[in-house]
Amino acid sequence: MARLVNQIREALTPQLEPGEKLRSVGQVTSGKMSTAQAMVLTGGIGYLTTVKNWWVGVTENRAIFVQLTAFSKPSDVRFSVPLTSVRPTGKGIAVVVTEEGDPQDFKFYFGAKFATGLDAQEFTAALTQTPALGD
Repeated sequence: MARLVNQIREALTPQLEPGEKLRSVGQVTSGKMSTAQAMVLTGGIGYLTTVKNWWVGVTENRAIFVQLTAFSKPSDVRFSVPLTSVRPTGKGIAVVVTEEGDPQDFKFYFGAKFATGLDAQEFTAALTQTPALGD
């Protein structure tokens, strides 16, 4: 089975513009409850209705989001935002996606690096890096 980091990169590559490269990828969740809260308070069915899972890729200029289905497959729900609209928070990232400027919170879900290949520190660094000359 392919490591999660490779699955995410493969799924996000078609979303890239010509010459654009993924600096890092990750998995995040969104919703009114955390994953743990949803599982404890509502069980598995409540989790499916209250928590949304996303794969996200960071390029030199934007963050690309792809929502996952209940079966952890990429869905048709996709969007991207400029990196100027994304900021790291203590446990995740906040993305300003509305015209009013209200941030949408996404919480990191990286699992064990040795198993998934996902690196939270690399991901956070990619969000805050400025493009190098020639990028």
